[in-house]
Amino acid sequence: MPFFNISDLIWDDFIYPRSARKQQTIDAYGEALTAGAAFPPIIIQPVINYSAPNTSLSEILLLILDGIHRWSAYKVLGLTEIEAVLWQDQPLDYATCKDDMLLESARRNINHGDRLSQTDKRQVARDIVTRDPEYQLSEEMLAGSLGVTQQTVNNWIKDIRARQKASRDSTIHRLNRLGWTQQKIAQVVGISQARVSGIIGNTNFCIIDNLIAQGREMPYIAGHLNMDLATAWAIKLTGLKDQEKFKALGWGLRTWDQWYFNDCDDRFGTDWPGRIPAQLVAHTLFYFTDPGDLVMDPMAGGGVVPDVCLLFERKCQAFDLAPIPDRPEIEPFHWTADTTTWPCTREPDLIFFDPPYFTKKKKAYQEKADPQTPPISSLSRHQYMQFFTRFFELAHENTRPGAILAFLNADWRDFESTPAKKESPDHAITLFDFHRLLSETGWKLTHRIECPLSSERLSGTQVKNMQDKRILGTVSRTLLIAKHI
Repeated sequence: MPFFNISDLIWDDFIYPRSARKQQTIDAYGEALTAGAAFPPIIIQPVINYSAPNTSLSEILLLILDGIHRWSAYKVLGLTEIEAVLWQDQPLDYATCKDDMLLESARRNINHGDRLSQTDKRQVARDIVTRDPEYQLSEEMLAGSLGVTQQTVNNWIKDIRARQKASRDSTIHRLNRLGWTQQKIAQVVGISQARVSGIIGNTNFCIIDNLIAQGREMPYIAGHLNMDLATAWAIKLTGLKDQEKFKALGWGLRTWDQWYFNDCDDRFGTDWPGRIPAQLVAHTLFYFTDPGDLVMDPMAGGGVVPDVCLLFERKCQAFDLAPIPDRPEIEPFHWTADTTTWPCTREPDLIFFDPPYFTKKKKAYQEKADPQTPPISSLSRHQYMQFFTRFFELAHENTRPGAILAFLNADWRDFESTPAKKESPDHAITLFDFHRLLSETGWKLTHRIECPLSSERLSGTQVKNMQDKRILGTVSRTLLIAKHI
């Protein structure tokens, strides 16, 4: 059995089917190796067209498909070689085969060692289906690879498939409700403006009430009408007061300044790096906008903000450097540190701004973009702050007095393996920095709302190690509300 240099093997978290490595498992494997235990070989795959530092796209690199915890234990012990076998003998093109490798990695992790949790399996299914609008992978194939029933897979992905199946008429109604002009809608869907007008004026949605009266659930109704789930919900809730919509959606309405939502509501927004809970957006709209107001989302990602605007009858213009094909309401726009143009065609009443938290999830964002349009998470610290200065200036120049900027971000500190008292302020970007930039560019801070992240992402072993080394992590996330003055 061949051996490979530990340093030549790459752990790619895109094709790793777990949310994170488990330090407890790595420690246990290390103890077993020290005691003389033998482990089976790990599984690796040669690939080309893989972007890595100091390498060319034509270079053949080796990715780990199975055995991350074993490989990590070898590294911790300072071992230089590990036994491995190839999944496919020939190099695969990373760009076109990464979902195949993810599925193979998941398949190998359901029957041995530290097995995949249901949560991890669900995330793998949703990630792959989001990138499969042409239905290349069947639910049966996904179920077989993940070791679950076909019905389980269907429950995990039905909201995504419903959105992908959305009909032209559904798209027209969606864009119309978000405030698009009929002329612009006609250009997007490829029909005449007169035809768009006819579809908007002649559609009768009473069938939704009839299906609800029959006891049908909303996912069924959306699929039956060939409509994305968010639009179906928006039609169902039309005319209700905001408070009534919160109740109908099963969301509690917070009346204080701490909005803690541990889980995202899968009904709204597409899986995306850094996805935020729809409930958080809904609370922002409830307290800081009125029905009919225009909301701008400059970095829309998976479209949570447009979906929530639909539900609460707000207009919306959304932009992103890598729009999702089945979300026509998100228009392409690339923000840079020296951007001088403003894409919104009307003055927004509220800007909901949820940018990348510096380099956090940098690789995940790069996967969504392309080399010609790097995300701001790829910028240096200086360029990153320069971007925000320019954005806040542009936002102030293109809004009227009284407009609101809702800015969601978190303290970024270089605390990895660094005791709290030894952290350098030069390596940090905190809410104090953003507060200062907002004040310098004409915005007045009015509210600070805490929206903490879950601490469950840290294992018991990680917490123990942080305690021993006096490392202070962060689960903070804050929504700053600023007003144009």
